[in-house]
Amino acid sequence: MTDHPLDAEFPAASREDWLKRVAAVLKGAEFDVRLVSKTGDGIRIEPLYGRVDGPRAERQTVAPWIVHARADHPDAAKANAQALDDLGNGATGLTLVMRGQAAARGFGVEVESLARVLDGVQLHAIALRLEGSAELASALGKLVARQPIDPERLDISFGLSDTTKVKELTAQGFKGPFVEADSRALHEQGATEAQELGAVLAMATGFLRKTEASHIGITLAADQDMFLTLAKFRAMRLLWGRVLEASGLPATPLRLHGETSWRMMARLDPHTNILRACAAVFGAGLGGACSISVLPFSLAQGLPNGFARRVSRNVQTVLLEEANLWRVADPASGSGYVETLTRDLCERAWAVFQKAERSVWPTPDPGNSQSLPLIGTTAYQLPQEYAAQVEAVT
Repeated sequence: MTDHPLDAEFPAASREDWLKRVAAVLKGAEFDVRLVSKTGDGIRIEPLYGRVDGPRAERQTVAPWIVHARADHPDAAKANAQALDDLGNGATGLTLVMRGQAAARGFGVEVESLARVLDGVQLHAIALRLEGSAELASALGKLVARQPIDPERLDISFGLSDTTKVKELTAQGFKGPFVEADSRALHEQGATEAQELGAVLAMATGFLRKTEASHIGITLAADQDMFLTLAKFRAMRLLWGRVLEASGLPATPLRLHGETSWRMMARLDPHTNILRACAAVFGAGLGGACSISVLPFSLAQGLPNGFARRVSRNVQTVLLEEANLWRVADPASGSGYVETLTRDLCERAWAVFQKAERSVWPTPDPGNSQSLPLIGTTAYQLPQEYAAQVEAVT
């Protein structure tokens, strides 16, 4: 660290000195009312924090997170063209979204068209995620078997909700992860951050009783509260490490995926969703996500067009290549605000997890999904909407 000789020329400042100045400004108003807020879990957000040394919550390798693009067009030829365009212009991963899944948002590809959708896609050179069923996983396994590709060299997250097919896929040579503990549905129902973390930890622990830790992936929602998102992703890594430690298992790298929040998406003035997505990616990226998928800003209006898809890629590539967010393993380490928030989330999430282990699952409050004003929707609404950036309306 560089010495700062000018420090000695200024008087030392204490928290008590700061509080005296704050009291003078508040002029009798209550400190907690004016300067303290709380999260949905009741965690206090203070106006001032000192340095806190907490446990590291870093990715195992310091490398750019994987930029995922969605392949969800109902027309297989168009889905293929979009996938190739995304992969040729910044995306390093592809998410296959099967029709009929919640993540498809009314669109999605058919299992029968899988070969057409992936035509020309170099599977050995990208990461692939499946948003589908065991049927989609089997179809992909058969497709790979027909090609001169070593399954062990592929980076595929199969996204299964149970371990039934794990033995079959490992016998084919795939390395996984195969099953996914996914909190997005709870998030959309209004779950708080601790509820989301505790529930997904219980899901992942349930998988751990049936398969190896390396076979398990975790998906979290990332929303526009960048610091809370950052702390949530850091907390997930610490919580998973604690479960492995308590189970007597060796530390295993966690495949942590983030997707921008569906519940934060505005239908009116959807261009403001670009800013929300940027804040969400900032939080998830600095929080240690291995891969991130940005929902196109016009998805709530219909099937996004090429412009909306390009913006989804660029939100991530700008933060990666220009802001260089990936170059520090755990940039929030030592920040009093984020360390305290991470610790408090861990404590509350662990309590949720312990209840879930006793089959008492959290009950989300649907009101939480609509508690924040959205610029352009509930505040400062546009007098006239811009044209929707979609190919087809939902």
